[in-house]
Amino acid sequence: MKRLQKGLILLIAMILVLGMAASAMADTHGKKAIMIVAKSDFEQTEYKKTRSALDDAGIICAIASTKVGTLKGNKGKRIESSMLLKDVNVADYDAVVFIGGNGIKKVWKNKNAHNIAQEAVKQDKILAAICAAPGILGYAGVLDGKQATAHPKSGARKIMKKNGCDFQNQKVVVDGKIITANGPKAAGKFGETIVEAMN
Repeated sequence: MKRLQKGLILLIAMILVLGMAASAMADTHGKKAIMIVAKSDFEQTEYKKTRSALDDAGIICAIASTKVGTLKGNKGKRIESSMLLKDVNVADYDAVVFIGGNGIKKVWKNKNAHNIAQEAVKQDKILAAICAAPGILGYAGVLDGKQATAHPKSGARKIMKKNGCDFQNQKVVVDGKIITANGPKAAGKFGETIVEAMN
């Protein structure tokens, strides 16, 4: 009898856990994110872990870059971009996610990237950036008076602070709908935080 009771309790607990997971996924299922990735030398761990968290939550992801076609990661991984930055319509997405790596520094002063970040804020979308990518948000002027972080050796901190950011030495920082993270080791938490914000 005790075994039966334990079995029933375990079964009920499993049903509750699965139910909560399904309900969390239902909140994000069908939502869309645009991932902005450098055409070369993007940080593969950041892309992989962030993408994995979004995919697991049922979020539909698209990739945009400064070129259409094959993008090359810092360890040789190749992914496909289907859209140019200039063609991104922020209204089509629930979240905009900038992936880091050394290659993204070449996008820091890109006007199309700035427009995307500015539109995300105007339209009250989730705006996320990791590693060196928050430098784009700094140049775009969307971090004025906001708390944010970036990779300490990327050079982004200087740009962010110069443009009014309250820089934080933390792995992941959330300020309203702006989510920033400081590098590959924070990528898993970064992805989970984006998913939570999309619920």
